[in-house]
Amino acid sequence: MPNSSSSPVLDYFKKRVASLLEQSNNLEKRTNTLSWIRVLIFVLFLVSFFYFANIREVQYMFLTFFVFVPFFGWIVRKHNRAKFALSQHQYLLEINQNEIKRTTGSLSSLDSGVEYMDTHHEYAPDLDLFGSNSLFQLLVRSRLLGSRELIKNWLLKKSSKVEIEERQIALTELEKDTEWRQNLTAYGYHGDQQDKKYSNVVLSLIQWIDDNLGLMEKPFWAIARYVMPTSSLTILFGIGFLAWPYQWIYLPILISLALLFFIFKPLMTLTKEFGNLASFLRGYENVISEIEKKAFQSPLLIRFHNQLRSEKNSASSSIKSLRRILMFLLSRANIFYSIFNLLFLLDVNWLLMALNWKKKNISHVKDWFDAVHQIDALSDMASYAFANSDFVYPQVSEHKHLLVAEEMGHPLIKSTQRVSNNFTLSDKGKLALVTGSNMSGKSTFLRTIGVNLVLAQMGAPVCAKSFTFTLAQIFTSMRTQDNLEENVSSFYAELQRLKNLLDLLQDGVPVFYMLDEILKGTNSEDRHKGALSLIDQLIKENCRGLISTHDIQLSTLSKNQPNIQNMSFNSTIVDDEILFDYKLSLAPCGSFNASKLMEKMGIIKK
Repeated sequence: MPNSSSSPVLDYFKKRVASLLEQSNNLEKRTNTLSWIRVLIFVLFLVSFFYFANIREVQYMFLTFFVFVPFFGWIVRKHNRAKFALSQHQYLLEINQNEIKRTTGSLSSLDSGVEYMDTHHEYAPDLDLFGSNSLFQLLVRSRLLGSRELIKNWLLKKSSKVEIEERQIALTELEKDTEWRQNLTAYGYHGDQQDKKYSNVVLSLIQWIDDNLGLMEKPFWAIARYVMPTSSLTILFGIGFLAWPYQWIYLPILISLALLFFIFKPLMTLTKEFGNLASFLRGYENVISEIEKKAFQSPLLIRFHNQLRSEKNSASSSIKSLRRILMFLLSRANIFYSIFNLLFLLDVNWLLMALNWKKKNISHVKDWFDAVHQIDALSDMASYAFANSDFVYPQVSEHKHLLVAEEMGHPLIKSTQRVSNNFTLSDKGKLALVTGSNMSGKSTFLRTIGVNLVLAQMGAPVCAKSFTFTLAQIFTSMRTQDNLEENVSSFYAELQRLKNLLDLLQDGVPVFYMLDEILKGTNSEDRHKGALSLIDQLIKENCRGLISTHDIQLSTLSKNQPNIQNMSFNSTIVDDEILFDYKLSLAPCGSFNASKLMEKMGIIKK
């Protein structure tokens, strides 16, 4: 079982952690060495440059500048690559440590997706889809906001039969390559990928280009782009080798300052609004490149893979071009950049390149990011499938109302503590009436069915030995609470919830409902009458489901109504202790423990 303390999956992740820790330590040493070399070269450049300036050797000043700057740039690139590799390994280390937490059931420190909680959703609040110890924590590894949003949507809304089966085939393929999946996830960790202002990252940038760079469309700027660098190089050559007065260099500098004044404001806006965008795009660039290099077999993955190629360029190379443009524009404070900018009008060059990039790629951007998020989300689900290798891919039935589960358990309960049950509920109007003593497992069982249905209807493996189901709209009423702000009591909140169910049934869509301890906020007589009325309505509608209750009298309804099935959870009292086996019985409850529980709490005296 995947949550066992000695499972093969857990051992695999532990070995990965040990290996990655060693690799990270070696990469950190290399990065530190390159950092010192980088500092040393920069200091040596400054000393040499100012030495030749002090003795007025202009030629050697230029020679120093044009020798050291490319060499320094080469060292910077090596250092940056080393830092990126170190970060990648540290992210991989974090990913495998988190896999160990999931495998051992320690979910508390993982991202909970609490921002997606919706108390009014048909089933999300009751089935622990988001928040602490949630399905979201079990499924989601990615930090790409678009991927997380996709999985959120799949959790909250059932997919079609075709979508489910396509995803299952894709997951079966991706499940086999853990290293590739983890690399893909780790690449997505680079940059602040969860910053919502970058949720439509390139589209936002394209809008900025449209709003701010209209003046750059004029032919004047295209001419200046080449004339100014040519003039500066000519004057530098004249000063260095033809003994021209050095004051000539002020001419291109003054002209450049005048031209740069016109684009200063939009560049400041760019820096303010997209300050971390280059780093953000670095993550996407590597994610896309990793996807492009992969040869997929399943039709769904091939379809998304094809979206990443345009007529001439791959998506990763296009994103790389955009990132480099932005990297230079956002590094304008660098002393070397400033010097070259005044001489060669670099800002104009990069802005014109940004305009050309937009014209060339705008029609492909949406498809690129959609494909990335789809494959990344499927990769997360495949990681969940790999970590839970004893789970099974469910079968979607053509039968209009069917659910047959063998050895079904709750995926959020540790395997060492999990109790599995068989369950069948078929045909329109069928209602399973679940009675049972306190704390015997009724509510957990309802959630077990609900959570596995959610997983099944998004295309993911379920916690069962076998699972066959019909697509249906899931609806729950389990955790209704009073709302002091809206002056709503828990009983009225439950009535509103049940009304939502009855309204939903009017849409004609098949519904699978799970109602826990219905009408618990009123007296026993009214509760019994209300339950009878509700059950009478439900068994006539296009739905099926479960109702748990302490009202044992309701179990007699099955004698005259074939659509009602009795089920129960029972407890036994041995040596003054209450024992639960959490096993489902296909009969009304035959044991109750409220008095014994109150006695143990000192409420009822012996």
